[in-house]
Amino acid sequence: MKETYGEIEIDEARLKAADPDGLYLFMLEDYPYMMTPDHVAAFTGTTSQEIRKLLGRGEMPGCRIGIRWLVPKLGLLNYLYKDRREKEGDANEEAAMRQAL
Repeated sequence: MKETYGEIEIDEARLKAADPDGLYLFMLEDYPYMMTPDHVAAFTGTTSQEIRKLLGRGEMPGCRIGIRWLVPKLGLLNYLYKDRREKEGDANEEAAMRQAL
């Protein structure tokens, strides 16, 4: 089911898929879909300056509009599960390699 945020359609299925364990989505319900570094910092327990550094280095997905950074919920979820996906990706590559042999 798709909801809208202004003119943006939000794909709930993609959000749920990005949070396979269901750890974060219910906690993110009160946050806007496009979050500021202050929102992300409050959620993660870090500082907004650290979030801006992650955004500037490209480690966290987001977009910059003028001087303001915005992080979509989907981008935050992908960042939070990044290490797990990389490990699962490595495991999948190893399994494919074993099958090829």
